[in-house]
Amino acid sequence: MDPATYCQNRATQQGTSLYYSLLFLPEPQRRAATALYAYQKEIVGIVAECSDLGVAQTKLQWWQEEITRLFTGHPRHPVTQSLATPIRSYHLPQQSFLEVIEGVSSDLGQWTYPSFQTLISYCQQVAGIISSMAAEIYGYQDPKTRQYAKNLGVALQLTHILRNIRQDAAQGRIYLPREEFTRFKVPVEDILSGGSDNSQGMATLLAQHASRARQYFHSALAELGQRDYYAQRAGLTQIALGLSLLNAIEEEGYPVLKQRISLTPLRKLWIAWRTSHRARRGLAPQYQ
Repeated sequence: MDPATYCQNRATQQGTSLYYSLLFLPEPQRRAATALYAYQKEIVGIVAECSDLGVAQTKLQWWQEEITRLFTGHPRHPVTQSLATPIRSYHLPQQSFLEVIEGVSSDLGQWTYPSFQTLISYCQQVAGIISSMAAEIYGYQDPKTRQYAKNLGVALQLTHILRNIRQDAAQGRIYLPREEFTRFKVPVEDILSGGSDNSQGMATLLAQHASRARQYFHSALAELGQRDYYAQRAGLTQIALGLSLLNAIEEEGYPVLKQRISLTPLRKLWIAWRTSHRARRGLAPQYQ
């Protein structure tokens, strides 16, 4: 399997939100962004794939060494081989790739986060940095677009956390602030066991998390100048898809402990096409 195909299979399989987000980009940008998000999948996936802490740490150490090999011209992995051209073409910094590894390393030693701020710090490292590099690939004129990208990454990660609570809990992990379990009187066991998501406390906890994700999406959009809309149309599509997904989860009553809510591929395609079309005309995305 060639490196480009490997990255597509890892990050942008047809039907996924990321596939549709990148669909209307020029081929060089799409390939570069696909490799970047494949890198994120590889690093973040180590937590889910390795139950043994020592094995996970060894893998992360290997990736640190692989990033050094990438930036010295000797990558071995299909993902880093695919990144060899983008890091030069779009001036992607070595330190940013290493910070993603640092974020995942800090995640290994804990099963949840003590506060919302510590959770946000994690989101910024594993997702905000990736979105920031993606923004460099897409291009921009306004320096404020850098802040837009950081907020977008956090919003995407918070949304991912909400949608995947059941899967994470099955592995003994809860990406929700520990202090809020007490505040909303939600027993940790209810989440870890996939218990009821219909209690008042649980519903309030999940609704608050969704609200925060929405706030980060809206904050991202507020930072993006109109003249960068078309260049950043992939990110705008991520916003439209993310907000539509949050709305769908809310409409279903936040059943995330019982099932994984998704938008249909046809709906994703429609949202991606509409967002790209509106961005070309300098219009903000619509979502429903």
